[in-house]
Amino acid sequence: MRENYEIKRTQTLVMIGIVTGLIATVTLIIKIPSATGGYLNLSDFVIMVSPIMLPLGGAIFAAGVGCALADIAGGYAVYAIFSLFIKAGEVIIIKLLERYLDTRQRWIPFSLAALWMMTMYGFVAVFLTKSWPAFFVTLKGDLFQGVFAVILATIFYPRLQKLMKYLRGN
Repeated sequence: MRENYEIKRTQTLVMIGIVTGLIATVTLIIKIPSATGGYLNLSDFVIMVSPIMLPLGGAIFAAGVGCALADIAGGYAVYAIFSLFIKAGEVIIIKLLERYLDTRQRWIPFSLAALWMMTMYGFVAVFLTKSWPAFFVTLKGDLFQGVFAVILATIFYPRLQKLMKYLRGN
């Protein structure tokens, strides 16, 4: 029995490491140009579906640390501490509203998590620039990122959930 627990714990730690690395990687490498002059990436999508793959603490860690590492590696170290908490907040919001995830209203937790992300990065922009107009400039780019992630998460969540159940043998 103890041996099974150790195996399960090791598998969970490995999955946390994989998802953390995946979040950092999709943030840094997969960049889709957007109409706002910036780019979209898949990090928020991976963050939104991470609670399927990981326990709450692991998903929070993977989201926060994965994006913070991407910020540091990508030359945006000033955002790392903010990303750590903002992305962790996305996971918490989704987990708090998980009762909607198995319904047609699964877009609700994803949308609220995206709204959290957009609002918080807007406040970060105000904090860093000492200028309220920066909130709206940031919001424009983050809006596309958030909508993109919500659409992908809403579409792929049920499929990924089935895949994880299959992989776990449930």
